[in-house]
Amino acid sequence: MISALRHVFVDSWLGRILALLIFFAFIGWGVGDIFGNLGGSDANTVVKIGDRRITAEDLDRGIRSELPQVAKQMGVTDPSQLPPSARRQAAQAVLQRLVSQSEILALATRNGMQVPDSLVREEVFALPYFHGTDGKFDRKLFDQRMAQAGMSEKQLLQMVRDDITVRSLIEGLGDTMQVPSSLLQRLLDYDAQEHVLDIVRVNAGTMTPPAAPTEGQIHRYYDNHPWNYRTTEFRHAKIVVLSAEGVAKSIVIPEADLRRFYEFQSQRYHVPETRSLEVLTFQDQAAANKIAESWKGGASWEVIQAQASNAAAVSFPDTRASDVPSPELAKAAFAAPVNAIQGPLKTETGWVVFRVKDIKPPHNVDFDHAKDDLRDEITRAQAPQLLQSRLPRFQDAVAGSTDLEHIPTDLGAIPAQGSLDAQGMTKDGEPAPLPGDPELRQAIIARIFSQAEGVKPSVVNGPKGGAFAVLVDHIEPGALKPFDSVRDQVVHDWTEAQRRHAADERATAIFDKAKQQGGVAKAVAGTTDASSMQSGMAVSRIKPVPLPQPLLPLIFGTPVGQSAMLNVNDDYFVVTVTGLRDGDPATMKELSSRLRPQLEESLRGDIPTTVMHSLEDKLKPVPNVQLMQRVIDASGSGEGQ
Repeated sequence: MISALRHVFVDSWLGRILALLIFFAFIGWGVGDIFGNLGGSDANTVVKIGDRRITAEDLDRGIRSELPQVAKQMGVTDPSQLPPSARRQAAQAVLQRLVSQSEILALATRNGMQVPDSLVREEVFALPYFHGTDGKFDRKLFDQRMAQAGMSEKQLLQMVRDDITVRSLIEGLGDTMQVPSSLLQRLLDYDAQEHVLDIVRVNAGTMTPPAAPTEGQIHRYYDNHPWNYRTTEFRHAKIVVLSAEGVAKSIVIPEADLRRFYEFQSQRYHVPETRSLEVLTFQDQAAANKIAESWKGGASWEVIQAQASNAAAVSFPDTRASDVPSPELAKAAFAAPVNAIQGPLKTETGWVVFRVKDIKPPHNVDFDHAKDDLRDEITRAQAPQLLQSRLPRFQDAVAGSTDLEHIPTDLGAIPAQGSLDAQGMTKDGEPAPLPGDPELRQAIIARIFSQAEGVKPSVVNGPKGGAFAVLVDHIEPGALKPFDSVRDQVVHDWTEAQRRHAADERATAIFDKAKQQGGVAKAVAGTTDASSMQSGMAVSRIKPVPLPQPLLPLIFGTPVGQSAMLNVNDDYFVVTVTGLRDGDPATMKELSSRLRPQLEESLRGDIPTTVMHSLEDKLKPVPNVQLMQRVIDASGSGEGQ
């Protein structure tokens, strides 16, 4: 949330307003937009904060504008390729930002804070995005840009007014915080302090193999470890699942409607050449020249953005020439080669330095090739709402059935039956073809192996708003395999157990001696283990060492002069901590240079975060959870996507 506050409320307004307007100019209508809004009343309110409301359109617009940036950060070309968890986190972050902004604006309204019209006008007139060739505000260009973005003048003015209000209240909070030297030093000492130790590793694989076991020994091992030699229990079950996926498959979209949606999104299916651009806009030519040289020297886009903190930095994925907001930039960008740094170029918005990251040739998708994907998008958007409306009928159908054979087919419920084990595998060793995603399949398997045979099925609430019912009609219990059929395996298991036991005894003997004689070094002196001891090894929390991770907490928790022992898989470690020493000066200096700005950012972020938490306590946001989930699902950010 700290980074969200900094990003939304303190970053350059110029960069954000340009990116936002350009985004609206580039973005195509999504599936959620096709179905229109939900009305202007409270039924369309996702969250109410005081007298302010976040509408379904606000949340949907924010999510759709956020996903391309998340996709870019994760290295994918299309937001649809993002994993569900990433889309869900992006949606939650957008909602939190909208709530935080509304809380601050509600606070401003409550305290009578008003931004003068003259200040809003000055802010808009100062935006180079609306300047003509003479460098001054151009009303015709303004109207053209607003029409291109699909925004009204009133909407833009309100956005500017809200931004000024939020910046006035939140900007600068916490900027004077400094990291106390005592706190920094304590953290440095904690992270960089080196624990010096002597260590011996005893590996079970190096132990001398024991003599061949007697028949009595392997029979006894077989009797004492029956769980290792049982056949797998299988259960045969009938299953019926009602999920968004199944409901989507049951929805019928007339071809005439599909064609209408296809024509409505014609830009999506008839695409000219597009280019992905990274663009920096400067007001100063000298600054643009300096960054261009650095970029040409091989610096990454991320580094360049950090160096050009006073520039407006925008990424344009898969951009059409007609959508580039500057004619000069469009002409240059669609003539430039891939991955060559271009500029500075003088445009109406300033001096531009840019790179073409990718070029995609023009392509057209006719209706016959597009309709299946289009049908899938529309039905997936409608499915979550229909799922909830069909649940009562599904519950009634299951309650009236003893064998799950007569569930109405128009519900979209998916039936399945077969035998599987507790890991969800069939007798052929393949994953059982259960309906649903991994989370739903796991819930079904758990129910099958917790429900008794022959018990009348009942509806179980599943993940992501779905439901299912299970009838276990046959159990094939696991059985102990005959000794003769697993004799070789028993012999192998017995031998490995003896080796581990021998390694344990040897390490324990070293450990006992180390406690008695004052350390590992004395305990192994004059023995064959002395050659394998590592002496004087230095370990700190920031210094990587070739030791198993579970061993490190033991080392850091053992006092100087004391010994400890730990088993990790087939290895047995005995260590003695012989001393503590400060990290070397170079390491301490490097760590301090990294840690101080991180701590300062954290401390400075605590102030606005505290303010936001206090606002949440006072204003008490009232969410419409069902509508919120519907918007998230329709935008492709739901858990079921």
